[in-house]
Amino acid sequence: MATREELHIQAGWTIPLVKIDGVVERKTLTEKLKTMKSRPVREDDIFLCTYPKSGAHWTWEILNMIVGGKAEYTKHWKNSASLIHRTEVELEELASPRIMQTHLLPRQMPELLLERRCKVVYVQRNPKDCAVSYFCQMSQQVRKDNASQQVAFTGSWDEFLRIFTDGCVPYGSIFHHVKEWKRVSEVHKGFEICYVQYEDMKQDCVAQIRRMAEYLDRPLPEEKYQEIADACSFKNLKNANEKNKDQTFHNRWQDGSSGYFRKGECYSESVKRVS
Repeated sequence: MATREELHIQAGWTIPLVKIDGVVERKTLTEKLKTMKSRPVREDDIFLCTYPKSGAHWTWEILNMIVGGKAEYTKHWKNSASLIHRTEVELEELASPRIMQTHLLPRQMPELLLERRCKVVYVQRNPKDCAVSYFCQMSQQVRKDNASQQVAFTGSWDEFLRIFTDGCVPYGSIFHHVKEWKRVSEVHKGFEICYVQYEDMKQDCVAQIRRMAEYLDRPLPEEKYQEIADACSFKNLKNANEKNKDQTFHNRWQDGSSGYFRKGECYSESVKRVS
């Protein structure tokens, strides 16, 4: 008899899912995850780690502007620096300092990350808003290169919320994800991570940009923080990504899909922080 978890993994999904190292993942990632822990890491690498739909595109652009010292958009989309989707050869071609993005858990990351004390920025979002955004992308959007032309999830919102809560979605449970990343600094003494709350960025982006810049040891003139915040507003960043950037590494969506940028709002009355 199938377990509750197995039923959840099968229910409503049109994409093959498997459990790898205790985490539900897309089956297509199996081979890449086998070699992930042995991936090479540079001492000046910067890792942006988030659960899906937690502001990765937004924060990645901000981090690139901090490193560059000016409010200038990167040439490519965030996907160009995805730890899981780009090959080792492609990532090796990136100039230092590389700002790599991932949704993986700490135990799935390259082992050299801890040894070399790389900088890590972890962004978390209210699970309620994250669930809504995740459901909308999985149930409403289809990429143009999708041969089946089917959405990833065909079930109802109630069904999705149930399996989301149980962690039976790609990248597993948001609650376990946040807790495991929060434990890194506790378990590995002296390894500091910059923890950022999505809702805090919405409320006072300048203050959070300043925090990240100071953590990266790259403080900027005060006016630069405001310039970066303005350039990375939802409207401006969405326009830049869709109209100004090289589209080589962009996942193209069918007409009518909102893609990665849907609304970017905070709807919950109070911020629910996972501790």
